Amino acid sequence: MDIRPTASLEALPSPRSRVRVKTDLEKDTEAGMDRHARHHNSAHASTSGLDSDHEVLKPHAAAARAQSAQWDRMLGAAVLGGATLSAYAIVTCLRSASLDHLELFHIYYQPMLVMLAMLWLWAIDVRIFERRRIAYGVCFSPQDQQYLRSSHQLFQVAAVLTCAIMGSATLFTYHCALGQLWAASLHPPLMYSLLVLLFLPLPLNFLFPETRQFFARTLYRVATPVREVTWADFLLADILTSLAKALSDLERAMCHMLSGPVMQPHTSDQVCSSSSWIIPLGLALPYAWRLCQCIRVYRDTGVRTNLFNALKYSTAFPVIIFSAMKYQVPVEDWHGFYKPLWLAAALLNSSYSYFWDIERDWDIQWFTAPGERRCGLPRPVLRSELFFQRAFYYYLMASNLLLRLAWTYKLSPHLRRNHDTVLAFTLLEAFRRFQWVPVRVEVELRKLQHARPELGQLVPAPAADRAGAKPLDKRGLLSGEDP
Repeated sequence: MDIRPTASLEALPSPRSRVRVKTDLEKDTEAGMDRHARHHNSAHASTSGLDSDHEVLKPHAAAARAQSAQWDRMLGAAVLGGATLSAYAIVTCLRSASLDHLELFHIYYQPMLVMLAMLWLWAIDVRIFERRRIAYGVCFSPQDQQYLRSSHQLFQVAAVLTCAIMGSATLFTYHCALGQLWAASLHPPLMYSLLVLLFLPLPLNFLFPETRQFFARTLYRVATPVREVTWADFLLADILTSLAKALSDLERAMCHMLSGPVMQPHTSDQVCSSSSWIIPLGLALPYAWRLCQCIRVYRDTGVRTNLFNALKYSTAFPVIIFSAMKYQVPVEDWHGFYKPLWLAAALLNSSYSYFWDIERDWDIQWFTAPGERRCGLPRPVLRSELFFQRAFYYYLMASNLLLRLAWTYKLSPHLRRNHDTVLAFTLLEAFRRFQWVPVRVEVELRKLQHARPELGQLVPAPAADRAGAKPLDKRGLLSGEDP
């Protein structure tokens, strides 16, 4: 545009040309706003132009969310179909494989399947938070919130890991069925090596490297509980207690690969056998980490409740020790002395843990201050404001009791030879943790909402009040709120 001074009135643009110039300017402004992050030229935009942009962005964002949900459904259907075909191929190949190869499959791939299931369930929990507008990200520290991912991104990560793990398991069983042991022996080390590389600080922009590094740092903090405990530390440590059996199996698989031939079945005198001290150690580590966290929180806050919480985690150690004694004592001593002690310890651990879930983690008064009796049983006292339906909390209490009793399989090394049963009960424990998370997050958000009113309504009320709730960003935070 020529911006030199005009010599006469005739040189001024006509009204029609001014309209044309204004239109061109608006066009330039709209194009400039598309490059706003690079050129910072939004100052030329008029107020009407900004308003029109917002009117365009709103339906665009809704369409993007709908398209993202559609892709999630398509991705889930594709992964589910592929996993089903892989499972069918694995079962078919294992039928023709020997018992030794069947046991090797469970040693190498069973822990990966359980951890993969937990990742999918966590992604579903995040989707629930997003759909119900629960600002779960506020529970995390401001430094940790930047690493949280949306459910769509978590589904992507879970889908990639599912393809890698199920593909490796399928090839492993296929080569075992054909008798090609040299080829089968390559797949477990390759799979574990690739998974380890994901958490190393490599300059690879793949599967959200910052979040993977954050997970690795948090895992290190959990394994070395000598510093202040954050919400991420607590949540990961609690999830790891539900994965104690998988962690023990993972430790056994790594030991098996490092101590001898990959395709050689274990013997009774091998360092990774069922009688080895490594097996109960792997089971006990998550509970030891969580116990140390409770003691650290008590030291920092002085709240005595943390000591009782530490006592709860300490009740897992007798279950593990008495169960491991089966391989160290004669059969008569096991059935006559140690097995009753093991059952009593398992009952104590399950009862104490169930009480803590109801009274402390979910803030439901049933044992300490029960309500009126119905059918001879005291009625649980729920909070006056509940985000979920009341029937959902009653279902959680009933299912949690049954699943807590199934901990016997998770904490007992001498039951690991029942591979299918142990896998089923370990998956049930992962499902129990999946149910535990939403109500635990709800309770924590209500505490923060009471302690910090400036955060606003973190857990929106059900029904009509949800219409005025603010949208959440990808980190699970209320848009416009300061975490």
